[in-house]
Amino acid sequence: MKKIVLSLVLLCLGFVAIAQTEIHSKMEKVTVYPNSALVEKSIVVNLQKGENKFIIKDNASNAENIRFQSSDTWFISSMYVEHTSIPRDESLKKRLPQAVFAQYTTLNNKLEDYNAKIRDCNSLKSILYTQREQLSNILRVDSVKNMKDFFTFQREELVKINSLIDKTSKDVNNYSYQVSQVTEEINNLLRKHLGGSYVPDYEKNIVINIYSNKALANEKIDYNYLVSNVFCAYSYDVMLDEDLNRAIFSLQNNVSQYTGENWQNCEIVFSTSNTGYAGFDRVLNPYYLDYEQARALYSIDNARANTYVKKEPANKSARLKEVATSIDGYVNVSNMQKFSLSNEFTLNTKQIIASGEQPNIIPLHKDTTKVSFARYSTPKNEEKVFYTALLPDWEDLGLLDASCNVYLNNRFVSNSAIITSGAADTMRFSVGEDKNVKVSRKVRKMTPDKSGFLSKEIEETVNISLVIKNTKSEKINISLKDQVPISSNPDIKITNIDLANGEIDSNSGIVRWSVDLDPREEKTITFSYTVKYPKGHRIILN
Repeated sequence: MKKIVLSLVLLCLGFVAIAQTEIHSKMEKVTVYPNSALVEKSIVVNLQKGENKFIIKDNASNAENIRFQSSDTWFISSMYVEHTSIPRDESLKKRLPQAVFAQYTTLNNKLEDYNAKIRDCNSLKSILYTQREQLSNILRVDSVKNMKDFFTFQREELVKINSLIDKTSKDVNNYSYQVSQVTEEINNLLRKHLGGSYVPDYEKNIVINIYSNKALANEKIDYNYLVSNVFCAYSYDVMLDEDLNRAIFSLQNNVSQYTGENWQNCEIVFSTSNTGYAGFDRVLNPYYLDYEQARALYSIDNARANTYVKKEPANKSARLKEVATSIDGYVNVSNMQKFSLSNEFTLNTKQIIASGEQPNIIPLHKDTTKVSFARYSTPKNEEKVFYTALLPDWEDLGLLDASCNVYLNNRFVSNSAIITSGAADTMRFSVGEDKNVKVSRKVRKMTPDKSGFLSKEIEETVNISLVIKNTKSEKINISLKDQVPISSNPDIKITNIDLANGEIDSNSGIVRWSVDLDPREEKTITFSYTVKYPKGHRIILN
C-alpha cells in the first residue's frame, strides 16, 4: 500500500514538473520582403530544472518555418503547432477592454437588427414580385363588362403593388446605408484599440517543451517565423526642378498584409531582397545565323517612352558643366543599410500595419542628384518633340526597378518606370511633349532614267526632309534622330549617302543632328541615300 501511495506522489510531482503554461509573445521586429515577411518575437519564461512545457499565444495564422534561438543551458526538446477555432465575439472579448467590448456589442446588435430588416424587406419584395406576375397573367373573363371591371381592378392592384415595391426598395437602400455606417463605426473602433479591423477566427498556438539544466527566472527566448500573404511594392516620386537643376527621388512603399496579426509597437524594416528565389547563371547554347530574305532594317525605340536608360554620345564631363554645381544633400526618413544582395530601410517612427486593412503608403528614403534638360525628336516614329530630363549621376543613388510618378516644378507630368538593367551612363525621363516646337518629316523617292528596261538592277534615291520650327520666344536646342538603312545582303547596296552634316553610327545606321533654333526660327534638314538591288525583289524604303 505504501509503494502505491509513493508512486502516486511521484506521478503527481512529475505532472507538476511538465504542466503546460500559456504565455503571450511580444513582437520585436518585422522585416518585410516583396513577397513575404520575417516576424521576430520574444517570450519571457521561468524555467525550472528538467522539462518545461509552454503554449505560446498570439501568432500569425500562416506562420511557417518557425525557428527558436539556442542556448547552452537549455534546449527545445519538441515543438508543434495547434489550431484552435474561436468565435469572433469571444476573440474580441479577450482583446478589447471591457467598456470598449460593451460599445462593440451595442454597435454589433444594431448591425444585426438592420441586416434582419433588410432580409424582411427582401422577402416582402419577393412576395410582391410574385403577386404582380400572377396578376399580370390573368386573362380569362366572362363578358365585356367583366373585362372592363377586371382591367380596372388589375390596374389599381398593380399600382398598389408597384408602390409597395418602390417603398420596400427605398427601405432596403436606407437600411443598407445604415449597415455601412455602423460597419465603419465598428471598424474604426477596432482600428483604434486593435490596430486594425481584422479579427482572426482561430488561434495558432506554438507548443514547446524545453529541457533546462538548471532553474532560470525571467529567461528571454527569441523566436521567428516567415509569413506569406504579404504584398509590397516600391515606387518613386521624382521631383524635377528646372531652376535648381535638381532631381529628388522619394522612395515609398505600398504594403498590405493578411497574416492574421497586426504589426505594431515594434521595429519595422523593409528589405529589397526577394526571398524564395535563388539560382545560377544560365548556360549559353550555340547561336546560329541563317540566310534570310533581304529586307530593310528599322530601328524601333523603346516602347516605354517615358523613362529608359540609354548611353548618350556627348561627353559626360561636358554635360556636368550644364547643370548647377550647388545641390542639396539627401534627406532620410528612415535608416538605410546597404548589403551585398539588398538594401534595408528601418523606419524612424512607429507604424501600424494592420492585417486585412487598406494598403499603407509609407515613405522610406530621399536622394538628390543633378539634372539637365534637353529636347529630343525622332520624326520617323512620331512627329513630336519631347522635353527630357538627363541624370548623369543616377548610379550613385542605388535606385530600384520600380514605377514612378514624375513631377516638373511641382506639377505632375507623367507615370513612368525606372529600369536599371543594361544601364549606361545617363538616365532619361520624358517630361512630356513640347508643343511649342513643331517637327515634320517628308519622304520623296526617285528612280533615275538609267534604270532602264534592260537593266538587271533597280536604283532608288530617297530624299528625306526634316522641318523644325521653334514657336517659343526663347532660343532652344533640339537633338534630332533618323536613320539610313543597313544592307543585310551583298546584292543590296546603299550608296551616295548625304547626311547634311549629321553624325552616323555605322553599326546601326542611326543619324543624329544637334540643331539650334532662335525664337520663331524654322530650319529644314534634308538628307538622302541611294539603294541598288536586283530586279524581281521588293524593298520597303521610308
